Amino acid sequence: MLLGRKRTKEAEVRVTSKTLNLALLEFSPEWEMTSMNLSRLDMLVEHLFRYCYSDDIPGGSEGRMPVPDIIVLPEFFSTGFTMNPQVAERPDSSESLVWMERTAGLYDCAVAGSIPVVMPDGRRFNRFYFVTPSGVAGQYDKRHLFLGGEDINYAPGTERTVIEYKGWRIMPGICFDLRFPVWMRNIKGNPYDLYLNVANWPSVRKKVAQVLVEARAIENVCYVAFCNRSGKDLMLEYAGGSAVVNHRGRSRESMLEIDGTNVIYASLDMAEMLRYRASFPILQAAD
Repeated sequence: MLLGRKRTKEAEVRVTSKTLNLALLEFSPEWEMTSMNLSRLDMLVEHLFRYCYSDDIPGGSEGRMPVPDIIVLPEFFSTGFTMNPQVAERPDSSESLVWMERTAGLYDCAVAGSIPVVMPDGRRFNRFYFVTPSGVAGQYDKRHLFLGGEDINYAPGTERTVIEYKGWRIMPGICFDLRFPVWMRNIKGNPYDLYLNVANWPSVRKKVAQVLVEARAIENVCYVAFCNRSGKDLMLEYAGGSAVVNHRGRSRESMLEIDGTNVIYASLDMAEMLRYRASFPILQAAD
């Protein structure tokens, strides 16, 4: 339970001892092969949890990856970054969404990622789903569509979303959204704690992503997790570069390889962030 009390005149602080464990999967999907990709992910997630509970790892229990509260998958994790209208799924009969719901229930954790969806009126969205063992806890349609293709084939979202999960307020974003700080500006009266961006960010702009992730964390005084794919598709190469940084822009992630896929993991400390917000209440001066 979150308790409220005043630490300063400017900031109200929520006190919690809980951490939030993330596992970001730099999965490389096969182009437009939804069923195959979901089958590969079944094996990857199974092996990830087996690793979390295994004693046969370097360093013993001290070196064990924490059991994730959230599994984070890249943008279009089940299809690759396709513009093909035939690949988009109906929300009420989505193979990818059914897989997310089943996986969340099986492993008692949340699963987050984006998929292409098509509405009954024909509009298509790049939709982020946040699925818990109880079902879909929130969704977000990508606001800033990439130039020269996505902006033609998909409709932009119109609303920001903040999802509540295990005492954390989480704001989702998708790839290109990372470049637009006004859209994701933290609200001083009711700030979010984690900005979670899933991406297909190409290798040639890897440094740009690193700078933007750190900037978004510092200016919003929050954690930022950026989950990017690896491998290549028909047009581009992707070098991963997934990251988790804290409110100071400092790296908080570790990495291991499972089934040839890099898994970036981190434990987020709410209390540490809230102490910083109270001691340096810059959100209270936000525009």
